[in-house]
Amino acid sequence: MYAVFDEARDFILKKAGTNILLLIDVAGSYADSNTIKRLKEDGKLEKHLIKKEAVIGISGLKLTFVKAISVFANIGIEVFDSSEKAKDWLVK
Repeated sequence: MYAVFDEARDFILKKAGTNILLLIDVAGSYADSNTIKRLKEDGKLEKHLIKKEAVIGISGLKLTFVKAISVFANIGIEVFDSSEKAKDWLVK
């Protein structure tokens, strides 16, 4: 799983200077304390490059984790229940 984080982070950092619109689908994934730590660290590194960030595939405890990460890393992630709603919000 961390290889996916590394690939995504590297892609975003190479796009420096752009206003990235990011849509993340976390359906079927899981998170432990190391994952949460990693998401917060990467979020801080990428924050200045990302214009908007939307997440889908979240409910229950995962939703609590994402909201906590968003607050503690000051990222501003918005959560949606469908990719269509998330895409509409991203391009507004």
